[in-house]
Amino acid sequence: MKEIPWHEKLKKNLKEFIDEAERKKLLKGSDDIDKADPKEKAAWVKTVMQKFDRLIPDEKDRWNIMKECSCSCQDDSMADYKTEYDKHKDIDKLIDYLHGKAFLIKPERKGNTIYITKAPAFPEEYKKAKTQDEKRYYFCHCEYARAADSELSPSYCYCGAGWCQRIWEGILGRPVEIEIVESVLQGGEVCKFAVHI
Repeated sequence: MKEIPWHEKLKKNLKEFIDEAERKKLLKGSDDIDKADPKEKAAWVKTVMQKFDRLIPDEKDRWNIMKECSCSCQDDSMADYKTEYDKHKDIDKLIDYLHGKAFLIKPERKGNTIYITKAPAFPEEYKKAKTQDEKRYYFCHCEYARAADSELSPSYCYCGAGWCQRIWEGILGRPVEIEIVESVLQGGEVCKFAVHI
């Protein structure tokens, strides 16, 4: 399944929050953004997110908009994940099953919270990286943001949290709460989420 570009998802998700004129103003330059180099994409996203935070003052609304922009790369496997969970209804067995599939680093469970630490997007390059900027670039999975030269709005990482949320909600068939524990785009060493089941 072909992934819908991030900016197209954002445009669609904004419909119930701001009118078309505001959406066009917010997403100005998006027509050619997929052809831009990484630095240009990151600069564009940074500007968009600054405007986004002003236009959508409620954090819960920003979360709901951004989580729906997340990658659907695991959607094709969701039925298999859910089938595996339904066999046992055992979270620990599910974690073992998902390790190496949805999550390259084994999730860690503490009670009703599962900690997900993402693996670097480019592991070999990440190992060789010498500066924090290089580490951030090679760790981040988002082609729109990885080349940011400074911190982006924290709202941007709601998209990555949405990726994690869509996996767990798809498997469990019920809402889960996601918390961003750490993000490379916010100065962290890794991207880590807490899934409260």
